[in-house]
Order: sequence, then structure tokens, then C-alpha cells
Amino acid sequence: MRFRGTSLLTIGALAVALGSAPAPATAAKNCVGAEEAGAHASGGDGGTPKFTSAFYKHVFTLDTSLDGLDGSELPISIEDVCSVPKKLRSQAVQLAGSDGIALLAATTAVWSGKQRLSGDAALTAIDGADTATLRARLAARKRWGEDEDGNKLPTFTISVVKITD
Repeated sequence: MRFRGTSLLTIGALAVALGSAPAPATAAKNCVGAEEAGAHASGGDGGTPKFTSAFYKHVFTLDTSLDGLDGSELPISIEDVCSVPKKLRSQAVQLAGSDGIALLAATTAVWSGKQRLSGDAALTAIDGADTATLRARLAARKRWGEDEDGNKLPTFTISVVKITD
């Protein structure tokens, strides 16, 4: 079969365009999900998770379910931990599928769709949201909050909240 020069040019341009198309927003990179964490669980209560100083310094993306705002604390269920380098993956498994607390600050950027929210509008949107993606860093263990039973929960400082539902 013979191709004309313009056909090859068109096919080449199409291939370049498809190759440079942005990845879908739902295709997160380097993620550890709750399913993987469950597969790695040793059974029973693993106790308080342990993390290295490198893990505490890294900024992650957390896909979360939200449970209503409580002051500046946002109870979360961590579905996926993303932006995880290979060397930190075994530690991230300890977070996926668990509960935690997100600490909001005055400097936390809150987005709903393409609109940045601030003040009461941001707080109202977060309080009513079911899911969000958070840019987060694990807080020092001494700053961790507790659940209703007094158990320490991984607590995160949040720089960005993207409300997804």
C-alpha cells in the first residue's frame, strides 16, 4: 500500500497531537490506593504508623472523602495517596484506606471547579463537600489529633483543597 506525502504528514501530526494531549485529571500518578494498602495489611491492628523524616518532608496529593468541618480541622478518609516516590511507597501504604485529619490555615487555597473560594464561601463549600483532593504534608507526630476513642490520627497541613464533589 502506498501513502501520499500529505497522508503521512497528516498521520504524523495526529500522532504528535495525541501524544501531547494532557492526561485525564482522574489519572493520578504514583498512587497508593486503599486496595493496595489492604493487600499489604498484616492483619489485626498494626498500631501507630511509623514514618521517616523524608516522608514527613514530602508533599503528597490525597484523594479523600470528607466528614464535615470541625473548626480548622477537617476529618478525612484517605482513599489514595499520590505523588509518592518509589522510596516512600511502603510508608504511604500505611495511610491509604485510613482516617486522618486535615488542618486548614488562612493560607489554604480552596478551589471548586475553576473558581477559587475564600473566607466564609470556602469554609461553607468544604463543610458541604463529600470528596476533595488535597495537597498535603504529614504534620509532626506531636501535632496529630485524636479520634473519639483517643487514638492518634495522622494529621496533615494542607496547602490546597480541590473540591471534587
